[in-house]
Amino acid sequence: MTDANLTGANITGANLTNAILTGADLTDADLASADLTGAVGMDSATLTGITWTNTICPDSTNSNDNGNTCVGHL
Repeated sequence: MTDANLTGANITGANLTNAILTGADLTDADLASADLTGAVGMDSATLTGITWTNTICPDSTNSNDNGNTCVGHL
């Protein structure tokens, strides 16, 4: 998914384990209940306005325990 344009995408419940998201645009994407365990490249992705409800972050923590975000847990 390198450089993918996922602006506004509904990715609810998706299994994105070990996904490569380098340069992806996730502006306003809904990642509720998605699993991003081991995903890489999110430090270069656009992460503005994402819904992070019950999302498993790349570091295997839950966004609900991180102030409803995975930022800082990529």
